[in-house]
Amino acid sequence: MRYTDSNTSFNIPDLYKVPFVQISPDEHTDDDIRRERQRQASLSAPNPWAAAGAGRGEGPRPRKQLFVVSFKCSRVDVFYLLDNTGLDIHEGDIVIVEADRGQDLGTVQHANVTPDQARLYKRKYAEEQYKWLMMFSRNNEPSNVNPNAQLYGEQNAMGGGSSRGNWTANAPPTMMGMPRENFNNLRPKAIKRLANSHEIKMLSEKEGNEAKAKRTCQQKVAHLHLQMEILDAEWQW
Repeated sequence: MRYTDSNTSFNIPDLYKVPFVQISPDEHTDDDIRRERQRQASLSAPNPWAAAGAGRGEGPRPRKQLFVVSFKCSRVDVFYLLDNTGLDIHEGDIVIVEADRGQDLGTVQHANVTPDQARLYKRKYAEEQYKWLMMFSRNNEPSNVNPNAQLYGEQNAMGGGSSRGNWTANAPPTMMGMPRENFNNLRPKAIKRLANSHEIKMLSEKEGNEAKAKRTCQQKVAHLHLQMEILDAEWQW
């Protein structure tokens, strides 16, 4: 669905509304600056390989454009689109993307980014996702021990109130208890197409199924007396 489509309005659940994250100028790496200069130079300079291949019926290889797409609770991943597909994707568009099993629905947060920018965006959004998930923790009190602490390397859950706004306002910019992830290996999957209106309307039904799945898992954890806490559940599209 195009973000500029004003004829139809959708009630997108709050958990799927992701705060916009930006990269400040001092966060750009030297490799990022170098690659951007090379990209600008390649756009302005003629391509001799394209002319040589034209006589043999060959054209230049299609370029991969990288996009940062968001899902529930600020979870993001990197996807690609070949520039010869005829599909024009912008920030704010709701798209259907390739997933590990089948497909998924997400919102484009950043379009046509460099690999270095994609890695940095993934790290910054991972911090936002951690804030979201810790908001659901019932052990989010200074005197309580978070049962996930042994997994995440922290002694206690982050303190804070029940409101997400208050919690994130007091949260440090980098969460020491975040699970360690390797953001260097992007492995982008493909953007398939723009989402249809009926697919976007199914988000509310999907959110209800996720809440039921979360409650079921919480009940099983309590029944088996497991030292763990279920923070959220997410169904693939």
